[in-house]
Amino acid sequence: MNDVCYEVVSDSLRRGYQVMVFVHSRKGTGETARALTERAMKEGSLESLFITQGTERNGDAYTRYAERASKSRNKELTEHFYNGLGIHHAGMLRNDRKLSEQMFNDGAIKVLCCTATLAWGINLPAHTVVVKGTEVYNPEKGGAVDLSILDVQQIFGSAGCPQFDTSGEATLITSHDSLAPYLDKLIKAVPIESNFVKQLADHLNAEVVGGTVTNI
Repeated sequence: MNDVCYEVVSDSLRRGYQVMVFVHSRKGTGETARALTERAMKEGSLESLFITQGTERNGDAYTRYAERASKSRNKELTEHFYNGLGIHHAGMLRNDRKLSEQMFNDGAIKVLCCTATLAWGINLPAHTVVVKGTEVYNPEKGGAVDLSILDVQQIFGSAGCPQFDTSGEATLITSHDSLAPYLDKLIKAVPIESNFVKQLADHLNAEVVGGTVTNI
């Protein structure tokens, strides 16, 4: 998956676009950024494709953020910044998350490896988005489940937002077994179903305590 991901990312960078890579664990953000860096080094394209330092288009942005990135207590963030990549997940400090968002927005970094929280919470557009893998850990089931199609659509929605871009590209990297169901769901409309019944008792208790529900 890292190899396929690298092909998509490098192709987009060659055409001058930024890329967001979505993974499904906090640890996975750093691992993916590292894998992309290693592959780029092997192919000798890290400086020409990923690093923004000294380039006409993004050199200024790189210089502006270099000091802030070096002062961050998150060593991973600093390490990846110098290679033109960023990471973003809920386990990072708020300041570091904000810094990653700003650096990506201003073009100081070209690739952002993040978790799906970024697609739901923040309007951070990129021309190209990649969903790397579709297996997500579900604590209720105690194992991996397929990423919900609503999450996929939400992430795909980050590609080429109308007010910033005229087009966008989205890539979903998954196993052969999961491919057909996703294609099927992406073409057909998905009914949105309520999950309220699962937490009904908790909500009812809260309403009783709050005094909104007072009789049988």
